[in-house]
Amino acid sequence: MLFAVRLLPLLAVVLVALVASPSRAHLAVKAVRLMTYNLNYGNPDHASTLDAIQAGDADIVLLQEVTAEWRHALHARFKEQFPHQSYQVTARAAGGLGVLSKHPIKSEDVWNPPRGGWFPASRLLIESPLGMLQVLNVHLRPNLDGGSWVRGWQTTPPIRRREIEAYWQKIQYDLPTIVAGDFNDPPDGKAIQYLAKHGMTRVTTTGPTSWHYETVMDGRKKSLLSIDIDHVMIDSHLTASDARVLDAGTSDHRPVVVTLARR
Repeated sequence: MLFAVRLLPLLAVVLVALVASPSRAHLAVKAVRLMTYNLNYGNPDHASTLDAIQAGDADIVLLQEVTAEWRHALHARFKEQFPHQSYQVTARAAGGLGVLSKHPIKSEDVWNPPRGGWFPASRLLIESPLGMLQVLNVHLRPNLDGGSWVRGWQTTPPIRRREIEAYWQKIQYDLPTIVAGDFNDPPDGKAIQYLAKHGMTRVTTTGPTSWHYETVMDGRKKSLLSIDIDHVMIDSHLTASDARVLDAGTSDHRPVVVTLARR
């Protein structure tokens, strides 16, 4: 009995330590917040769009339609918040790509599109809290054919599938992989279906659609078409949570953000 009484203070100390210290399981939980955002190369309102990136509070930001002017604005605003940055500015203004990262970018490959595609893709290896991540930043062929959206909806889906297939054949299959960006494809589009057949899962988002076409009628803005064409897809190494489309910025696209963890 005396021995047990003497143990009580020690047991109390141990219990306090267990309560105050996080469990091993808790310590092992790590996450990466990722954003994809088409800035719109002709968007004149840099400040509001940069604010939208800031509000997303992401660790890795994938960007499409990056011009030289956007590159300057992004670097000036985020050089401290995102110490690792890379830009691929192209002759075709809408084809530029960029990445802002809080984690080291170990390598980047830029791949030209196959026949019919307009813009390149960027494959990045990023050293993150989840380990090495393979991230494919895409901007697939828009739904335009000879200046016609109507004809483009019929003729361009096979081109986007051909693009994603060409890129998929070049990736490393043993790494946790994310494919994200402006697919110019709806959730049931051919490019999405191709990746799904190869083990990728499209992350379902809440919030408004990722793209909207607006016009001015009677002095007021009116949305004529809204659709999800910006997507994040992940492989079986990863899980996703808190996936949202933010109603922010002044691009015709909205930022898509998702929190990723290891499965």
